[in-house]
Amino acid sequence: MSVQGLPGTSPGLRAAGWAQRGRAIVLSRSSNALTVAAAVVIIGLPLLALVMPYPHSPLTPNPNAIAVAPNGTYWFGTDGNGMDVFSRTIEAAKLDLPISLAATALALVVGVPLGLFATSGRVGDVMMRVVDAFAALPTIVIAVVGIQLMGGSALDVVFAIAVVAAPRFVRLSRAAALSLRSARYVEAAVAIGCSPLRVAFNHVFRNAYGVVLVQATLTAANALGTIAALNFLGVGSKPPQPSWGGMISDGFSMLIRGDWWASAYPTLAMLLAIGSLNILAGALESRIERVERAR
Repeated sequence: MSVQGLPGTSPGLRAAGWAQRGRAIVLSRSSNALTVAAAVVIIGLPLLALVMPYPHSPLTPNPNAIAVAPNGTYWFGTDGNGMDVFSRTIEAAKLDLPISLAATALALVVGVPLGLFATSGRVGDVMMRVVDAFAALPTIVIAVVGIQLMGGSALDVVFAIAVVAAPRFVRLSRAAALSLRSARYVEAAVAIGCSPLRVAFNHVFRNAYGVVLVQATLTAANALGTIAALNFLGVGSKPPQPSWGGMISDGFSMLIRGDWWASAYPTLAMLLAIGSLNILAGALESRIERVERAR
């Protein structure tokens, strides 16, 4: 029985109970609003880049507007080449966000099956030793070498980041498979003759997909940071195609002169996208925990 329903409860205790309930409602609504805002950022930025009529071309420089400060004509100012920073910041979302999501999806599709079937036997042990050794290597170095070897297109960036991110899903799905291997419903499925493939996906992964989805959201955020680092180093998208990392790199020379806008706005856009993905991961984790408690 709640505090409010107890007979003889003092007004002070009833007020405290109402205050606690009110705080819970406010926090819940604030969390939901924050989650919706994060989803709008992740979905809306690429869509905005596709449908928005840009005030200025994101690919064509204006030689008469070099390093112009933000004003009514150039909302985010222009860079050292005379390109509109606002248009390029939005245009970069059309490439950076889809690449990070595509790379994460590919890593998940490759890594999860490998982890589910690497739970026993000599082959599984060898596979995990290879995964552990690969995961110990510097992420950015592997990505740079892979992209340079493949050619440097957007598809090459997707493959390179997927290769770097796949070991996380291998280890996570393997841990889930090992923890659920002795569950009664898994043993029952094996006893009645279910195939290993059906047991792995219909009984093991089905009860561990929540953890994988949370990790996928966090991996997408990490992939976005990796893409920015690669473009900052000049690996990945080629000029004049804008990217947040490339714009930050180009704006560094202006930053020395005190012209902050060329690198500040793409940095804020990148941080907003990464923060939104982390918010979505937290909301997804909370939702999964509520579902698990309700079972």
